[in-house]
Amino acid sequence: MDTIIIGQGYNLAENSSVGKELIELFQSRRFTSFTCLVAFASYGGVSALRQEILNAKTNNVNIKVILGVDQKGTSKEALEEVLSWDVNACIYHTNDFNIFHPKIYLFENEDIFTLIVGSNNLTVPGLVQNVECSLMIKDIKSNPVLAKFYDYWDEILNGTEINLYPITQELIDNLYADNIITLESLRIERYDNGEDEREGAGETKRLNFNKAGVQSLPSCFTPKRKQRQVKIKSKNDNPTTNSRSEVVKTIGEQVLIAEIGGGPRWKQVNFPIKIFQDFFGASRGDNSYKIELLNIAKDGTLGEVEERQAVTVKSNNFRFEINCEETSGEYPGVLNRPIGLFIKLDNSEFLYQVLMPDYPAYTKIKDYLQIEAKPKREYELKRVIVDVEAIHALYPELII
Repeated sequence: MDTIIIGQGYNLAENSSVGKELIELFQSRRFTSFTCLVAFASYGGVSALRQEILNAKTNNVNIKVILGVDQKGTSKEALEEVLSWDVNACIYHTNDFNIFHPKIYLFENEDIFTLIVGSNNLTVPGLVQNVECSLMIKDIKSNPVLAKFYDYWDEILNGTEINLYPITQELIDNLYADNIITLESLRIERYDNGEDEREGAGETKRLNFNKAGVQSLPSCFTPKRKQRQVKIKSKNDNPTTNSRSEVVKTIGEQVLIAEIGGGPRWKQVNFPIKIFQDFFGASRGDNSYKIELLNIAKDGTLGEVEERQAVTVKSNNFRFEINCEETSGEYPGVLNRPIGLFIKLDNSEFLYQVLMPDYPAYTKIKDYLQIEAKPKREYELKRVIVDVEAIHALYPELII
């Protein structure tokens, strides 16, 4: 019998993780079954194992997945990913205050088994990056540990437990409607943002902690991001009838959050040269470059495609013009500047929304921008480019 401690996330030079062990066990092709009982699952964690699961299915490996949904630790997207595997998959859930909290991974064939038991949830931090510890036991199947495992979890493993529910799309939708599970972006905000809570700009914290570094992902452990899509009406398919079809566009990974400067012509939005070039794809001095903008109205509806020309002038002004309901009104002032959200679709197509001070999401995004942009001067325009998941967590009502 081999009994091995799998340390993770602390001694980075060791580079050991449960995620790495799982990949190696799947790729060994020695086993005919895989079973896991895990409390929390994220889309990143389960998608990182997708290819190994599909390969195992091709090799007739029997796969059983049992997940918890307590404390909103498992996301809707994670359950939908597991559902797409088309394996024996269930959730365990009760109305009691105690929660389903195991982290167990078991590989078997007719002669041997490998059992991993510890603290590692089925998430990217849980499998690779968090400071975790598990025990891995490798032995022949006559080892009494395996028999005791099956004795204890008997009804859950044989499927007779009344609190087991097979994962279906209807179940997932009902769990979400009943607020038992949440979206991936909100799960990330709650569990995986990796930072101590910051209550506001300019506050002095009583305790300052050091950075320790985060372990890199092992080879073949490739978590996916859930692609977000939006339906956009094409420019004009038939000029005669003025009919337009809907085109599905995939949301990119970047969102620019930018305060908009004042004046009577505040619809002409200025940007630093780096953002002008790197985010919008424009070039200094090239006024022939054009982008397409689509405004997201306050109620979430999309406007018409706006084709906008890049404008650069000798005074180092770099701008694009926007035109929406918000820009038709008066500028609200330097203390409550409008905030533009520019969501990249591809290199020349962008969605945008202008948040005014009375909009519900304004204060939360303004506070976030103050922290992340780190302005050097009090009235400096603040701008930052963030991952789309960050803006979705701050502003889940946004159509992206």
